[in-house]
Amino acid sequence: MLLLNGCSKKKFFDGPDFFQDGFETYSSLNELISYDDINWSYTQLTKEANHIIVDTTRFHSGSQSLKFVASKGDDKVVSKCSIAKQNMAYWDGETVRISAWYFVEGTKPLDWLFLLDLEEQTAIGAGPGMRIALVNNQLRVEHKFYEKDIIQTAGQEVDFPRNQWVELIWEVKLSQKNEGAVKFWQNGQLLIDSKNNRTLPKDILYSLQGTKGMYSSVEIGITANSKDNDLTIWMDDIKFEKVK
Repeated sequence: MLLLNGCSKKKFFDGPDFFQDGFETYSSLNELISYDDINWSYTQLTKEANHIIVDTTRFHSGSQSLKFVASKGDDKVVSKCSIAKQNMAYWDGETVRISAWYFVEGTKPLDWLFLLDLEEQTAIGAGPGMRIALVNNQLRVEHKFYEKDIIQTAGQEVDFPRNQWVELIWEVKLSQKNEGAVKFWQNGQLLIDSKNNRTLPKDILYSLQGTKGMYSSVEIGITANSKDNDLTIWMDDIKFEKVK
């Protein structure tokens, strides 16, 4: 068994803490995937009809964006239509900020649609992390480990706009203790400002082992579609960065 202290662990799992993409330099999806960690790491398309394309018909800036099309989920298959960037390094005590522009087509219900996942990378897939969910047409932060969802203040909730470009900014101070914080903006309006949170998973006997006190994977797109309806979205001007 390999035992790593804090310093050697950071060296062993080192990676960049900044990445941005406006999808302007690609002509096909295959060009986005890079096994040298320069671009994106992989896609997830769990249903036959699901697909991702570099699109020139709708964009926030420049002349291109990334278009995601997904069938609705069901009890047998989680409908995923997403792309992920791995081998990054955001550590306990640091603050990571993720910003992106979204265009969600249509007005039909999309309860428990997931749009963005921040995770700890494992040998296969990714470990428990946090993600942005749409519930009752309002965005919230959901934990994949044993913590309550972080929701908007009761009576002050703001709906997610459809059929228009929307800027989302998600800022997380990372902590395996209750010393983390979460902020979330929609079109410049602060919707969530939560303190004293555990924002990183930690080892739990017989349940979760091998956590490293970091996040290293960001997954965007339709990371899990609602069971309500098929969906098409566009994303543009993505940025992942350490800010503190």
